[in-house]
This record gives sequence, C-alpha cells and structure tokens, in this order.
Amino acid sequence: MKDTNKVVWSVLFITLLCLIIVQISRIGEIHWLFPQQEIKMMKHGLLPTVLSDVEGDQLNILVLGNEKSLKNNPSLRHLNKSLELGKLSYSYIETLDQVAITPYTIVIILDEKKAIAEEDNIRTFVNEGGRLFVGLRFFHPDLNDVMGIEEVNGYHQDDLNGITFTKSFAPIYPDIEDQDGKIPNNSLDLTLQNDSEVYVKSQGTPILWYHSYGKGKVAYWNGTMLQGKGARGLLLQSLSLLPPRFVSGRLEMSVFFIDDFPAPFPDGDHENITPTFNTSVGSFFKNIWWPDMKDLQNKYRLKYTHAFIGTYRSDQRLNTEQLIKQNQAKFLFYGRDALQNGDELSLHGYNHQSLVTKNEPIAKDYGYIPWVNQEQMENATTQVMKMHENLFPKYKIKTYVPPSNVINTTGLKALKRSAPSINTISSLYLGGTEQGSFIQEFGYDDNAGYFHLPRVSSGYAPDLYERFSYADALANAGIFSHFIHPDDLLDPYRNKGYRWPDLNVELDRHLNKIYETYPFLKGVTAQEAKKLYRAYSKSEMKIDYQENKIILYGKNLVSPSVFLIRLNDNETLKTGAFDGYKVSGIKGFNGLYTIETFKGKTIVPIKRGES
Repeated sequence: MKDTNKVVWSVLFITLLCLIIVQISRIGEIHWLFPQQEIKMMKHGLLPTVLSDVEGDQLNILVLGNEKSLKNNPSLRHLNKSLELGKLSYSYIETLDQVAITPYTIVIILDEKKAIAEEDNIRTFVNEGGRLFVGLRFFHPDLNDVMGIEEVNGYHQDDLNGITFTKSFAPIYPDIEDQDGKIPNNSLDLTLQNDSEVYVKSQGTPILWYHSYGKGKVAYWNGTMLQGKGARGLLLQSLSLLPPRFVSGRLEMSVFFIDDFPAPFPDGDHENITPTFNTSVGSFFKNIWWPDMKDLQNKYRLKYTHAFIGTYRSDQRLNTEQLIKQNQAKFLFYGRDALQNGDELSLHGYNHQSLVTKNEPIAKDYGYIPWVNQEQMENATTQVMKMHENLFPKYKIKTYVPPSNVINTTGLKALKRSAPSINTISSLYLGGTEQGSFIQEFGYDDNAGYFHLPRVSSGYAPDLYERFSYADALANAGIFSHFIHPDDLLDPYRNKGYRWPDLNVELDRHLNKIYETYPFLKGVTAQEAKKLYRAYSKSEMKIDYQENKIILYGKNLVSPSVFLIRLNDNETLKTGAFDGYKVSGIKGFNGLYTIETFKGKTIVPIKRGES
C-alpha cells in the first residue's frame, strides 16, 4: 500500500511539474531555467618571436618628397593605409642621388613638380636597376623614353570611366563598363612605346603599364583612381609586380553580417515566397532560408554576426515588456541556434530608424523620422538592450550596426551612454558622407573609444561594383567583410530580379570563387575580428629575400600567419603541406601564392625556371 501511494504521489508531482513548465513556457520565461551561456570566442595565439641576421635583400619603399609637401595628397593617404594593412612601410626621400640602387628599391612618385626636378636622377636610378612607381600621372616629355611613352596629346577632355584588365594580375576583379562615373580617371591622351606592357585600360586608353628601361623597371598609373579608397588593393598588387619577389602580410579574415536578424518578421503571404514554397513568410524563413544559410555556413566555415532590431515601427511606443512579448519566440529560436553555431548577436537598434536628429544628414529616400534628441535615443536603446538581457541574460552585446549604415555625433553619444558594453561599430568602408553614411577605416578610434569594423560589400548577388570592392579588400590584406538582409529577397531592388533559391545559388557562387582563391580565409565574428586585428596590428613582419629562398619571420606574429607571395622572374613555389606551413597557388595567376604558417621562422624554398 505504501509503495502504491509513493507511485501515485510521484506521478502527481511529475504531472504538476510538467504543467508548471508548460505554463511558464507560454509566458516566455522558460529560458530563465536554462539561460544561454556566453559563447567562447576563437583565440588567436602568437608565433614565437625569432631574431635573425639579415643575409639577403630587403624591400625598401621610398616616397619622393616629404611629409609636409605631400600632406594633402590623397594618393599618399591611401598608399599609407594600403601598406599598413599589408604590414609594409615606406620612408621619405628628398632626392634620388643618394639612394642605394637595388632591384628591391622602389621609389614612388606622387608629386609632378618633384618628379620633374629629379629628371636626371630618375633616369639614372631606373637605368641602373631601380624600380619606379608613378602613382599619379604627369606630363614631362623629356622622361617619355623612361616611362615607355611614345607621344602625349595632352589630357582627355572628360574623365574616363570604367576599367578593363588587359593582363590579369590581381584575383577576382571584374571588368567594369562604368556608366555611372563610379570609377573615374583623369588621364593623359597618349600612345605607348611598343615594349610597354599594358595591364589596365579605360575606354581604350592605357591606365596602368610597365616598362623596362636599362636594368630597371617602371610602373605607370595614367590616371587618378589611386586617389580613391576603393583601389588600395590594386595599388599594392601593382606595386608587387616591380621587384623580383614581393611579400605582404594578410589578416585573412572573413566577417559575414546578417542585418535585421533576428527581427519580428512579418507573417502572411508574399508573392516571392508563397507561390513557390506554398508557405507563409515566417515559415519560409524558419524552415527554408535559415537551414540554407546554415548549410552555407558549414560549407565555407563562416561565422555570422547577426544584427537584431526590436521592432519595425518608426515610433518608440513599445516598452521592454512589449518588446519581449512580441519577439521572444523568434529571438529565442534563432538566437540560441545562432550562438550554438558560434555566431555573434549584435545590436541594430530599437527600430530601423538611424540615430540622427533633424540637424544631421541622412538621405531623404530612406523616409526615416529624425529623433528628437539624444535622450530619446538613449531611452529607446535602453529598452531594446533590456529586452536582450531578459532573453539572453548571460550574453553581452558588444557590436553595433547602424540602421542603413547611418549614424552621427548625437547617436554615438547616445549609444555610449545607453549601451556601454558595445565596443565595436560596423558600418561602411566605402562611399560618401553626404547622405549621412558612417564611413570607416579598419582600426581603433581612440577619441570615440570604439573599434571600427566596416563592411566592404553586400548582397546575395553582388553587382560588379560590389565584386570590385570585395576583390580590392581581399587583394589588399585578405579582408572579406560582407552583409546581407534576410528580406533582401522580398525587395525588388535588392533581390536584382532573383528569387529563392536562386539568390542562395548566387551567394554560393561568389563565396566559392572567393574561398577557392583564398583557401586560408578564417570565418570570424565581429568580436573575433576585433581581437585578430588588434593582434595583427601589433605584429612586425620581417622578410629576407635570399638567392634560393624567402625567409618569413617577425615579432608577435599571429598564429597562424598568412602571407601573399609574388614571384616575378620565372620562379615558382612548390604547393602543398610542409613542416609547419602550407602553400597554395592562386589559380590563373602564375607566380602568385598564399602561405599559411604556424612557425616563428618559415623558410620557403624557391624553384627556378619552372612554370
């Protein structure tokens, strides 16, 4: 009898417990019983520091001029950032008459007056084996034979638009017939000597060519595109064609953002979804889109950084409790799954209204309602942060993505006060600020106290300009920073005429080309990218170019370290896995390789006379 009573009471207790759990789950509080733990981020160790006596050649990059004379030269600014990301440096020289001439000495000309004044020294420098890089076109007939120019007919009356690669030297870049003037060049109207090798043209005019003179070599940019931020990768890669060998450092990181996710997706039917999949919008995203995105993630070892919003309403009427009630089911489902995959949750905003007041710029096309003041921004941001804390009590938000990539001074101040855990802002790398876009460089802003991690490209089916942008950032330092929105496929402008699964196929095609070209790309979240960049920026790269080998070493190099190696004199590297490092050849580009090493000192043997 006692045993029977025990069984009955046990059954009643279990039944009651189950009823309590079900009831708690109905009001959305069951997550408190099993709170999401903080996800451990990828750690980047350091390779052992190796000191080595220099036995071979060292790359020596020199800029003709001085800091004062070139202070406002935009080409110098982009040269500086390009070399900085590639772990290279330069020095100023006032004249070439004291320069030690070797095939690894590159002199860069960005100032026409200075070049003309150094005419005789330039001729001697190149003739005796130096390398000359003309980054900004200039007209001086007495140097035409050195530059590989036959005749100059003045300047083109109008800018030349677009770019065509007549010789491929940097991977993935597309040719662009530019009707929008996004890739302009103010160029000389000229003809070249027969022995000049043209690599880039615009509307039939040579833009980049190389010319051998005596024992040396000249690279000449007949245009102004190096004055723009979007050609830093081309700058570095065109520079790399001058010496016999050239090595640059690489971050080799892939950061993939999904904006407006998780978000309160509107349910119901949609013409781009329901007829094809016979399901609602909400069901499509849960059962088709999200599994497809996870398949891509697994295929390319991606890590997503998800930027969530609390509501699509333009006002701030929903308080924390209402936000929780509206979002808890979707946020817990997608958020937990994302964190289990190693992803990051970041803040996109209380709503999708950019944090600007009526006195701060923003494109009218967005149709956004300006915020009244900083206090209103802070109150709303506090509400959505409290919602997140309720749903994920052990997970801190550290990254912010501005809605439509727009934020200004008032918004930054409001963010600092209402979301103090945020240390990273991810907006745009390229573009203008006239319409309020927050344009960033990679790195720390000591004044604002934020790390800047801009996005370079966007879309499931990137257009030619987006492709050019991500190709350039990859060519510069191995950076792929891209974003999409789940609802791009619902928007006729953003989906570019594609539907699902065609958009997924397009994205897969682009990722496949990128990862095939750069197999050592590492998928990282925004916070992991911040830590990787910080470690990379503190490292010192040393390269020793010896007769039959290249020696890679340095101080505080990240583990693993990745380098881009270009061999220009009919030399090759053996590809594959070796003792502590791997070498991969870039398909379609003779003499171009990426190397991933886990060693403090890596000796890479070179083979001669083999293709």
